[in-house]
Amino acid sequence: MQIKLPETDLKSVRNIDSVELKDQNGRQVGQYMFGKGHGRIVFLFGKYRGSFKTHAECQAFVEGVLAVLNPGLGSSAAARHP
Repeated sequence: MQIKLPETDLKSVRNIDSVELKDQNGRQVGQYMFGKGHGRIVFLFGKYRGSFKTHAECQAFVEGVLAVLNPGLGSSAAARHP
């Protein structure tokens, strides 16, 4: 499973915005919220939550959760990001 977060520029965001996160089959697996002065928050699978300052931190959190939930697939994610 792979989840890619959309790039967001918090300098141009005026309110808190939210994006549904979906897996490759189109099923909702979480939510990505972001806003100027509020940072970025990721919710996954109804039980994992993280609050971060950068997009890279958010994406690393998502990949980390997926690696824990799917241990056999974790090595392929590590191969993509040496």
